[in-house]
Amino acid sequence: MKLFWFIISFLSCTQLLSQQLGEIILVDSNISQPLSKQVLILEDKDYTISIDEVVNMSVEDFDQLNNENRTVQFTTSRFWIRFSVTNESSLTNFYLETARPITDKVIFYEIEGNRIKRKLKNGDDFSFEQKAVKHRKNLFPLEIEAGEKQTYVLEIISGGEGIILPVKIHDVKSFTEQDYLDQFKNGFYYGLVSLIIVIFFFFYLLLRDSSFLYYILYVFFQGLLQFSLDGYSHHHFFGENDYMVNRFPPSAGVLAIIFMLIYVNVFLNLKEKQNNFRKAFYVIGILEVVSLIFIYLPGKLHALSYPLVNTFSLISIILSVAAIFYLRAKKEKVDNYFTVAFVVLIAGAIVFILGNFNIIQDSRISHNSLKISSVIEFVILSVAMSFKYKELQQDKEEAQARALKNLEEKNAVMDQINVRLERDVKARTAEIEDQKEQLAEINEEIVSSIKYAKRIQEAILPSDAQVQSLLPDSFVFYKPKDVVSGDFYFVEAIETKAKVDNKSVIFSAVDCTGHGVPGAFMSIVGNNLLTQAINEGQINSPAEALAFLNEGVNKTLKQGAHKSTVRDGMDMALCTLNESRTKLSFAGAKNPLYIVRNKQVEGAEIPYPIKAETTDVAIYEIKGDKQPIGNHSDAQLVPFTNHELNIQKNDMIYIFTDGFADQFGGPKGKKFNYRQFRNLLMKIVDQPVEDQKNILNQTFIDWKGTLDQVDDVLIMGIRV
Repeated sequence: MKLFWFIISFLSCTQLLSQQLGEIILVDSNISQPLSKQVLILEDKDYTISIDEVVNMSVEDFDQLNNENRTVQFTTSRFWIRFSVTNESSLTNFYLETARPITDKVIFYEIEGNRIKRKLKNGDDFSFEQKAVKHRKNLFPLEIEAGEKQTYVLEIISGGEGIILPVKIHDVKSFTEQDYLDQFKNGFYYGLVSLIIVIFFFFYLLLRDSSFLYYILYVFFQGLLQFSLDGYSHHHFFGENDYMVNRFPPSAGVLAIIFMLIYVNVFLNLKEKQNNFRKAFYVIGILEVVSLIFIYLPGKLHALSYPLVNTFSLISIILSVAAIFYLRAKKEKVDNYFTVAFVVLIAGAIVFILGNFNIIQDSRISHNSLKISSVIEFVILSVAMSFKYKELQQDKEEAQARALKNLEEKNAVMDQINVRLERDVKARTAEIEDQKEQLAEINEEIVSSIKYAKRIQEAILPSDAQVQSLLPDSFVFYKPKDVVSGDFYFVEAIETKAKVDNKSVIFSAVDCTGHGVPGAFMSIVGNNLLTQAINEGQINSPAEALAFLNEGVNKTLKQGAHKSTVRDGMDMALCTLNESRTKLSFAGAKNPLYIVRNKQVEGAEIPYPIKAETTDVAIYEIKGDKQPIGNHSDAQLVPFTNHELNIQKNDMIYIFTDGFADQFGGPKGKKFNYRQFRNLLMKIVDQPVEDQKNILNQTFIDWKGTLDQVDDVLIMGIRV
């Protein structure tokens, strides 16, 4: 028996010694074992070597791997791997596994002689449907008969991340069984991550504490990082998007580190306990954001992002642990579970990142270290967050107890205050009732006075009968803003010194300064002065009448540069219409006169510019002088301009104050304005005068809407 085992061992050693470089002798014992030391590798930094050259190169042109799980740190080179497989096992169908799932391109060539017999694709740069085997790993199907020898070439390309170069040949059945166990372990990991996110999301909704939210985001992106490293994101997220599938793993890693920094900052309350560490967190966080931007840039900046992400991530984790132990050294309260969790994390992260830098060369250790440490960290941190929840609840209960005690004390004080207040209120109520009665009496007197003033003002205005007698086809639209008005109108019959046609009607629309009671007082002064003017024998024109009013207002109100006590006046339009209704005299103090004429009627033109016109109607504007009645200086009074106009039958004469045009309203709350006012007059000019008045009234109401009336409104319309 001893002789038998000696012969077997001798034959095996002889077989291995006779094995050439770049040749794999596949036996049952090395299936699914690393075979990287038995392959030939060639680095093509400038992408100048073709597959045909690789096939025909001699063994001396290649290097041999010195490690079964070799990692090439951050590189953009292309690597050619050549090897042959002689099948001395009992199986014929295999899977070839190489490179980690997130490698950009893995292209497989089966060589027969000097030609390419078969070409298959794998890697992130190809859609999931283009993969040789629809699996998260980079797998290629091999079919080698017993005793047969096959030659293969692998082309592996990275965009800047590290490349892991394992070469394993799996039995298809055994691989499927092992993959089922791997899926179960991964499912446990991602299930735990999902459970933590769901549970602590409800804690966040319950407590509204931001540390829970940042913890959730940290766990979420850490889980996404592992999800990508395991090759799942290519299958489930970005099956057709090679741009994002390449950039998603480092992006998830950067976001995980950023939210970890924010979480540690909030959990440790660095703003109050150690602001220098907080500032350092901000600086490294900004550097992480810069590296995240580099990931999405093309060319060298993209390649540079991989070492930057790993370097800044390692610094971030070390900085977090340093902050924890610094606070503990300063006797600050730091949860023990929180400390242990980050010690575990830094151990796993350091191993993972050192593996990316090829300092730890066994990829099996470095690749799994982060997943193992993170799951342990998640469990321990969850315990820490549970204790934080308990502390928050205790703080809440203590705060409620203090608040209840304070409330009871305040209630006792409030009861005493209420007793005093009730006593004071009764006294004040009695006092207020007395004041209320006094105010009611005063208010009644004021209202009675204003009503009486209204009766006085109505008495001095021309009656409707007087207006209709002197101006038969006319209307007066009069709408005071308050009970009494600062606008008034005047209609009287007069005789001038003219030898022919000396009987006329004088009519005027006057706007006194202000409205309400002050305006009403001014209207009485104006009405008295107008009455005096028509009785003065030397006054024979509207312009002379305005000059008389101007002088009278200045004297009555004592207006002047040195002794003025009141600065008030009037804007007005004053007209006289002769008995034959052919001549109209007009003078204006700031206010104009409108004459609207049917263009189809033949007659003399009015020698004033047409302000606006339609096909059938023209409106003439005769402007008044720019000075008001009531000059505020001692300078010599300037005379007013008198306008003599020829008019004809059916002309409409309009004089008015500014209240209608200045009213705010409409859909945008703007002024009605004079342009719209003129257009309205041209539209209604052919209507009976009473209908014109009603249309003006309704238009004003509709335009004003719910807004307040801003001024008194007065419009006089006379048809010739």
